[in-house]
Amino acid sequence: MKASSGDQGSPPCFLRFPRPVRVVSGAEAELKCVVLGEPPPVVVWEKGGQQLAASERLSFPADGAEHGLLLSGALPTDAGVYVCRARNAAGEAYAAAAITVLEPPASEPDPQPAERPLPPPGPGEGAPVFLTGPRSQWVLRGAEVVLTCRAGGLPEPTLYWEKDGMALDEVWDSSHFALEPGRAEDGPGVSLALRILAARLPDSGVYVCHARNAHGHAQAGALLQVQQPPESPPADPDEGPAPVVEPLKCAPKTFWVNEGKHAKFRCYVMGKPEPEIEWHWEGLPLLPDRRRLMYRDRDGGFVLKVLYCQAKDRGLYVCAARNSAGQTLSAVQLHVKEPRLRFTRPLQDVEGREHGIAVLECKVPNSRIPTAWFREDQRLLPCRKYEQIEEGTVRRLIIHRLKADDDGVYLCEMRGRVRTVANVTVKGPILKRLPRKLDVLEGENAVLLVETLEAGVQGRWSRDGEELPAICQTTSGHMHALVLPGVTREDAGEVIFSLGNSRTTALLRVKCVKHSPPGPPVSAEMFKGQKNTVLLTWKPPEPAPETPFIYRLERQEVGSEDWIQCFSIEKAGAVEVPGDCVPSEGDYRFRICAVSGHGRSPHVVFHGSAHLVPTARLVAGLEDVQVYDGEDAVFSLDLSTIIQGTWFLNGEELKSHKPEGQVEPGALRYHVEQKGLQHRLILHAVKHQDSGALVGFSCPGVQDSAALTIQESPVHILSPQNKVSLTFTTSDRVVLTCELSRVDFPATWYKDGQKVEESELLVVKMDGRKHRLILPEAKVQDSGEFECRTEGVSAFFYVTVQDPPVHIVDPREHVFVHAITSECVMLACEVDREDAPVRWYKDGQEVEENDFVVLESEGPHRRLVLPATQPSDGGEFQCVAGDERAYFTVTITDVSSWIVYPSGKVYVAAVRLERVVLTCELCRPWAEVRWTKDGEEVVESPALLLQKEDTIRRLVLPAVQLEDSGEYLCEIDDESASFTVTVTESYQSQDSSDNNPEVCVLLKKPKTRRLWSRFPPWRRTAGTE
Repeated sequence: MKASSGDQGSPPCFLRFPRPVRVVSGAEAELKCVVLGEPPPVVVWEKGGQQLAASERLSFPADGAEHGLLLSGALPTDAGVYVCRARNAAGEAYAAAAITVLEPPASEPDPQPAERPLPPPGPGEGAPVFLTGPRSQWVLRGAEVVLTCRAGGLPEPTLYWEKDGMALDEVWDSSHFALEPGRAEDGPGVSLALRILAARLPDSGVYVCHARNAHGHAQAGALLQVQQPPESPPADPDEGPAPVVEPLKCAPKTFWVNEGKHAKFRCYVMGKPEPEIEWHWEGLPLLPDRRRLMYRDRDGGFVLKVLYCQAKDRGLYVCAARNSAGQTLSAVQLHVKEPRLRFTRPLQDVEGREHGIAVLECKVPNSRIPTAWFREDQRLLPCRKYEQIEEGTVRRLIIHRLKADDDGVYLCEMRGRVRTVANVTVKGPILKRLPRKLDVLEGENAVLLVETLEAGVQGRWSRDGEELPAICQTTSGHMHALVLPGVTREDAGEVIFSLGNSRTTALLRVKCVKHSPPGPPVSAEMFKGQKNTVLLTWKPPEPAPETPFIYRLERQEVGSEDWIQCFSIEKAGAVEVPGDCVPSEGDYRFRICAVSGHGRSPHVVFHGSAHLVPTARLVAGLEDVQVYDGEDAVFSLDLSTIIQGTWFLNGEELKSHKPEGQVEPGALRYHVEQKGLQHRLILHAVKHQDSGALVGFSCPGVQDSAALTIQESPVHILSPQNKVSLTFTTSDRVVLTCELSRVDFPATWYKDGQKVEESELLVVKMDGRKHRLILPEAKVQDSGEFECRTEGVSAFFYVTVQDPPVHIVDPREHVFVHAITSECVMLACEVDREDAPVRWYKDGQEVEENDFVVLESEGPHRRLVLPATQPSDGGEFQCVAGDERAYFTVTITDVSSWIVYPSGKVYVAAVRLERVVLTCELCRPWAEVRWTKDGEEVVESPALLLQKEDTIRRLVLPAVQLEDSGEYLCEIDDESASFTVTVTESYQSQDSSDNNPEVCVLLKKPKTRRLWSRFPPWRRTAGTE
């Protein structure tokens, strides 16, 4: 399964996939694709698992990233599935497409009838017309499926079926397909039924019935979806069937994705019968939903795409493939990288009724942070449909007049593409809407599905306002399908499914593609000199390619149609091919081509053939085997090359064409296997009479032998039969028990290969057949491998002792701290255990205590103290305890101005005996100010009050007098805010030609006058009353 690129560059990626091609016998067939990668990938084409080589009829044109396969004069034997394989140092990718070769009609001997104009129809003649089309079906696995089509036309049309663009005989596993031709009893036309016995999950797809005669061609399609029965029992995990592909032999791959981005996993599996695929997450089966898409791409790969990844999506994803021959797994561990700046309250999934409203709400860390709303990848702008509200830190989206197409995934995004995601479910007659857009290549099949609340209702399908033909539509229960086979550009447009007042739309887009080729090596010659070797020489292409290139050498055994790659060579000249390079003795032909970033040249075949015999040398030979009575004896050896060999037992050849066998009825059973360079012979449950048997192995160039010795086993282990893995928490009591077949038989305990010594912390006991090792109070250092060993047999216990999990009690949410230079900042974290260790990190680096950072621990409380902060102390802090983390964002501001408001001179006009309030806002609550009037510090009295509230400082004149007129200053350090107060006997508006830009207009009230100035709305509360 491919999840991400490695360190060596970017793996190959198909931007355009080859699409299936149907041609008449004798015509030209071409497959085209576009593939990118860094370094540029080497591209080869394969058929039937074997690499193809250029010939007179077959070439591989390439132009930059565009690659093609061009087949001239196509024959029925050329039909099949062609695989394009792209590989570079960072990985590889595959894409597949089928070529279908049709026999030309008898009346049209021209080898390219598709390019000739059709003859005019005679009297009563006409192109095929479908009288009855196939119907889409949804069935459970194991059900029998019958797809029927009936067509008319004169001359009588020929009918044939395709599945997903391939003829039925090209489908990987079609042995359970049966065709039943017939003639309609109740009307004109011919019919052809496709019967699928015991349908399997891989049988799901688009089936197209074609009708063709001398005057034209018609086609009708249907969708078949085979689903897993809900009551099907899981496969027995103890059977251990043989895998259909190479099983996972190492730890799962790791894939990192930023929160809010998409993760795409691809699993490419082959097997016969065709495997059934299931996706699992953390051991649970996955079903497709709005954010988890499961589909099969054009080259046969199984894809799981997780949209807009969130922290809850992290975990182990497994692609499980199973057929009757076995099963295999491919796994990847998904990690989601969370941003430093996070939503303090994320979006929650909501539901709404059609024609109603839906409200999405989230909260940002700071009210000044801008946000944007999206529906999937479409930006939503404020309008009557999408009402967007900002109230402090709250961000709210109200969707009015809900309809089926409003169902989907919605996002609120902060700067840095930090996102929070939620699903909006629209309840109405339509349960599952159409995709917003569907991209298909010309000639492919387009399928659109809708699920409705009520079963059996009739909807209406249309495209750009025109109703679509009934032959393309199927209704079955709650499901409604539209199948458009072999789409053309004319099929593109807006497709609508409507049901009463409800409707859902999809934009169908049809795309087309193009390509071309480069030059082969020259002067290719073969020299047969020494025995069992052949010398091949050639010269570079003329003219030489401008970009770097390599040569690829391939071989073909005479009598076979398959070409196999031998070497890749960087420089032109000569290469010696020894017998070690071939799998079996025979006559071999060779061919060569040049491969560059622009593609692959046509192949050049070396004239003649050479007789080669595979030879091998012994890398690791057979060794004598000593086992106890009743055990299996395993003999193995490694060779220098992959070659077949023969095993012998006491001089008698063992048949290797069968995986298992017996020397003679009732005698010793054996099993022969070969994995790459290693050959193994397993003798099952050997007996005492088999002692002394001689085992031999022979292949060209290698002969080796070894002896089998059976020794009587005095004792056997009854339990445990297998290795045991145990996990404990510190202070738990650990008891390991090994039961032998004999009473009071001695046994010895070992830990990590060293014999254990008894103490108060480790006790060894023997009770009859049972031997016990006891750890009264387990500690972390007690973890390891314990072994109970006795007379050649051992029982193993893997013990893991770990501290109990640590949990962070407080804080549970992201904490944001704002401070100014020289302030003391303390970050506090409380854990649930006093002895729990924690680690502090700043911007991903672990924090160490120094003169500027103090780390404190008091009971369950852990603190990080910055005694005198500087702007460089700001950043993202984490307190890590076990698997849990507390997040802190610290912002340090270098204060350049203490006074936040007012920023300029304020003029206040008042009437005698009114209440006047002068207000000054500071950046910090603990700052002290000094109030003056006309240059002299004021003294607090009943007629002049000084108030202090958080960052607000006020001078209040409860009943202003004429003598209170003057200039008031609020001073701190070298800064001051100026207020000019004018008191009159009666109210007069202030209107002057030389007004300052911040002069205010006063509104008269009975007792209080409020001052409004040209400040932003969020600053108005800091003004003067």
